[in-house]
Amino acid sequence: MKNLIEILQIFFGILIIALILLQQRGMSGGVLFGFQSEFFFKKRGMEKYLFYLTWFFIALFALLSLLRIKFNVI
Repeated sequence: MKNLIEILQIFFGILIIALILLQQRGMSGGVLFGFQSEFFFKKRGMEKYLFYLTWFFIALFALLSLLRIKFNVI
């Protein structure tokens, strides 16, 4: 159980970092895929789904952290 929680936390942490880098404002495709100076003030399409997906994985990461504390699997 301890190893599974640790592996999932590492996986979700890396996934959250990647999702955040993909959704930088004013960038075409995010920081990872180049630079473009267009600014959008409303999330549309894929950017909107990336935003919600990022928050979903942040919530899962927080839940795993709380489970790790509750079961004293430090």
